[in-house]
Amino acid sequence: MPETMDGRRLYSDLAWTWPIISPPEEYVDETTEIIDVMSKYSEKPIRRVLNLGCGGGHNDCTLKCKYEVTGVDISEAMLSLARKLNPENEYVYGDMRTVRLERQFDAVTIFDSINYMCSVDDLQAAFRTAYEHLRTGGVLITVADEWREKFIQNKTIHLTRQRGDIEITLIENYYDPDPGDSWYEDNIIFLIRRAGQLRIETDYHRLGLFDLSQWTAAIEAAGFEASQISSSISNGAGEHCPVFVGRRH
Repeated sequence: MPETMDGRRLYSDLAWTWPIISPPEEYVDETTEIIDVMSKYSEKPIRRVLNLGCGGGHNDCTLKCKYEVTGVDISEAMLSLARKLNPENEYVYGDMRTVRLERQFDAVTIFDSINYMCSVDDLQAAFRTAYEHLRTGGVLITVADEWREKFIQNKTIHLTRQRGDIEITLIENYYDPDPGDSWYEDNIIFLIRRAGQLRIETDYHRLGLFDLSQWTAAIEAAGFEASQISSSISNGAGEHCPVFVGRRH
């Protein structure tokens, strides 16, 4: 599939669908578990958290109950949603691979946005950004939604959500055209019904796919002491996702 197919309309003209198909209340349990992991592995009390690839700010709804939160994202449409949802938080436009805020935090989180790192170099760059923004004793927490050892070719998932007179059915298909490289395709169909009138939209995303050992190696290459832990956090197919911890000493 050519590069130009990587539409990511979910982060531009279709961003308005995100609070409907993936509402903030569905992130509470996941974020609470991440908070517990941060607290366990951090060598110092956590007050300020940087969330790289914050998207629409849904994890931040829970993070802000305990911390001062700064979010970074490359999608202006998602940042607009995040600012509306969490006006007390700071949101900054930036690429997690290259952004430098010239300040440090007690913890850095990277939730499912890490999936958009499609090469080992990109993965390491994102983790290096986290390292550069952490105080000594701080901690990075990230989650692998998909990984090479458990990837299922042609996995298809779907959901339906409704808000007011808008009903959206989302169908996603995961396909790896070349198991020898480090990415797979996420093809999405949106069935959008407004007062019963159907509109069909499609989207295409290119996402990273790595061995679990590559995740650990990339975190260590960025300067961290790395750990992989089990979790009850699940992806869209209900599979439990590994959580990775990076400690900056």
